[in-house]
Order: sequence, then structure tokens, then C-alpha cells
Amino acid sequence: MAGYLPLRRYIQAQICTVRIGRMFRVIHQRHAATPLNAVPAPSRFSDPARNYAVLYGAETVPCCLWEAVVRNSLTRRQPRVISLSVINLWQVVSFQSQQDLNLVDLREDRPVRIGAPPDVVHDSNHREGRSLSEDVHAHTQVDGFLYHSRFTGDLCCAIFDRSFNNLQTSAAPVPLTQYISFWDALNDYDITLTIP
Repeated sequence: MAGYLPLRRYIQAQICTVRIGRMFRVIHQRHAATPLNAVPAPSRFSDPARNYAVLYGAETVPCCLWEAVVRNSLTRRQPRVISLSVINLWQVVSFQSQQDLNLVDLREDRPVRIGAPPDVVHDSNHREGRSLSEDVHAHTQVDGFLYHSRFTGDLCCAIFDRSFNNLQTSAAPVPLTQYISFWDALNDYDITLTIP
């Protein structure tokens, strides 16, 4: 058992009920037919034993770009360069929840309030987030987490697979390059696209 179980009452105090109005998700083009599906895979709040999956969303497309595509690949690199052939592999889908979701709120100082280190949401090492996720999934009925991106500070959500059926897409996925905010992000973060 991971170390958060004794802190369950603190975790319960940080559960908020929200209806997701609109979030974005960047997915690989091979998953376009099932844009609101996910499989167990290593991520910030993934199950260490890979028994459940987690779906991530962010309130802006630039945040999705950093969280799903760029990640740490441009750290300490100048110039910042990404191949257009890589970008063309990614599509964006927007989604919302059909009803209220109960999410553990990890924004601002709330990790400290539940007895978790800031690493839960801010570290590139996901060990603490996975440990918290494992306990929360096993010992509560919550739907996932709310937190701020360590890259852009934008609002993000992580939804457990037991709640995927509460989510719905707003439209079919479209290429990442069709979003003006993607091009704005390249300019804002001084990223150059190369061909191929």
C-alpha cells in the first residue's frame, strides 16, 4: 500500500465537484477513431501496476502541445526546433463532461494540504503522482484530479477510466496545425518548425 492512505481525510477535504465545460486533448492520429479512450501507460497519474487508464485534458491547445508533444524535449536547447512531420502526427479533440465529476483538487497549495510533496504535480519524475493516484483510485470513488500544468500553469484534468463514459467530444478531432493558438504558441515560445 502506498503512503497516502493514512491521509485519506485530508484528501477527502480537497475533493471538488465540477462539470468540465471544455477541455482539449492532443492525440496521435492513429487514435482519431477513439478520441476519448486511453490505455494504461506511464504518465503523471498512471497506475504503477497498469490496472487502470487515465485520460488527460488541458484548458488550452498550447498547454496540450507542451504536455503531450514537447514535454522535456526542448529543455536547455537553442534554437528550439520541431519537425513539421512530427507535428502532423497529432490531432486535437475538445471534450466536456455530461455531468458533474468529483475531482481531487491539486491546484495552488492543495498538495501540501493533503500531505503530498509538490512533486505530485510539478516534478518530471512521476513517482509521487502515481503513488497518490493508486491510493485515490483504490480507496475513493472520485473521478480523477484537477491540477495546473508544470509547463504553462494552465488548468488540467486527469480522469480515471471508470469515468470515461461521462465524457463526450464536441466535434471530431482535427489536425493540431488547424488551431491558430498552436501557431501563436510557436511564436510565444520561440519554436521553429522544420521541413521535413
